[in-house]
Order: sequence, then structure tokens, then C-alpha cells
Amino acid sequence: MDNSNFVNLVERGVIVRIKQIVLASALAVGKNATVYSSSLTMNEATGNVSVLVVSTAGEVTITQQCSLDDTTWYDPKDKRNAALGEVVSAMTVGSRFVAFGPCVAPYMRFKIVEGNVAASAVSITLSRQVG
Repeated sequence: MDNSNFVNLVERGVIVRIKQIVLASALAVGKNATVYSSSLTMNEATGNVSVLVVSTAGEVTITQQCSLDDTTWYDPKDKRNAALGEVVSAMTVGSRFVAFGPCVAPYMRFKIVEGNVAASAVSITLSRQVG
């Protein structure tokens, strides 16, 4: 299933093409629960990347995860074992447009954790420049 679309913008007479990929659409996240977005291949998440995150309730933290095979998932860490993948922290109702650096692996996805406040519906749309 292809959850992407393209937007063409004109900046200083040059067409800039933006690809948008829906990774979670009103994904149900229970109170104190963890869920995961759809995964995507690294070639879809290279260069300047951002995500639009929308949450309807609760308090969600979103981190990216990496995989070599789209089956076994890892939280990216630095050499001191500190977490690196946080995209949104303790977000309540509303929306945020967040620029981030994707982890370098064949596959990535987002881990959504609700902080024991209230169930929520979360949407994530990734945007990147193409061409």
C-alpha cells in the first residue's frame, strides 16, 4: 500500500518537489501503551526529513527505531549507550512539525509511547525533498 503523495512548490522560480508519506493515520494508542508506525526503507528517509505529528489526547513520546531486516528493531544509541532517537517528548493535544536526523539503517519506523495520562489517536506524516 502506497501512503505517499507529492507536493510541488515553486521557490525562486525553481520547482521543489516534496514527498509526503503517511506512517500512522489516527493510530490508536491506549493509556500507558506502546505502538509502532508503519516502517519505511532508508531511501525514503534520507537528507532533510521532517515529520508532522498530531495527537488527540494523552502525553506521547515518539522515537525512531532502526532495523536491518524490517523484523528485528533497535533503539539507536551512542557509544555511551545514551538514547539518540527521540523525535517528540511528552507531547499533549495538538500538532508539531519536527525536523530530525534519521538513523542510518535499511529500515526505520517510529515507536509511540503514551505516558500513562490518557488514550490518544496519533498521526505521523513524513516529508522529504525529492529530485
